[in-house]
Amino acid sequence: MHHPTVPYVLAAPGYLAGGSDWEHLTEWLLRGHGWRDVSTIDQHTALASPDGRLHVALNRRGAWTWTLRATAPAGREWAAILGAHLPVEYITALVDTMLRPDPHHRPDVLGSLHAAGWTADAAAPTPTVVSPDGLVRFTEESALSPTRGPWRAACTVDGHTWWTAVFSTHTPPGVVAAFTRSLASDDPLPRMAIGTPLYGCGPYTRLTQTLYGYNDEQAQLEARITEARGHRLAVAPPPSSRRTPRTR
Repeated sequence: MHHPTVPYVLAAPGYLAGGSDWEHLTEWLLRGHGWRDVSTIDQHTALASPDGRLHVALNRRGAWTWTLRATAPAGREWAAILGAHLPVEYITALVDTMLRPDPHHRPDVLGSLHAAGWTADAAAPTPTVVSPDGLVRFTEESALSPTRGPWRAACTVDGHTWWTAVFSTHTPPGVVAAFTRSLASDDPLPRMAIGTPLYGCGPYTRLTQTLYGYNDEQAQLEARITEARGHRLAVAPPPSSRRTPRTR
């Protein structure tokens, strides 16, 4: 279906681009990965993976915060709370890593940030790195602990905090590394020109005109849903050929 023309821009850095359409994540999970909608109250979207181990919730009642929850292979539960205005692309990257964990890989959580020019804050009481523009801080609260974590991040512009991210102890390093890779990325994010940049963030946001539009955005979403559905069906176990014994 054709959608009225709405101008788009490319916004960089991505962490100042705003949240965008949350249904890009929920539709991808529901239609592509076969997740279930387990919401029980209005204005609160709660989704669960088919096996019930992974959970994604969006509180739309006021705070517009995302909560990711899962049970690690060792049986330990972990959670991440992600604030409003954090790009949905970043949250999708986290969920994608939750769906495809690599238990044998121990990523360098801070490696991508250091490579992108983030610098250590020597005055911080715990290990902290700061973005080149000084707007985002990423901290590991107990880096010397054998359990690792929790991790925290915040984006603050002229005294106003636009988003926060908190990862509990036992969050898989791969999930946290997916977040730091998103923060470190130079790739601009497409956003509707209306409402971009975020209020007060204009001096820090680079905007570029683009021919990309709503229909392109929806086409990409449908392609991702189709790809996810195809992968899910390809790895699904074949139906049993055993016949059910008749009973008298």
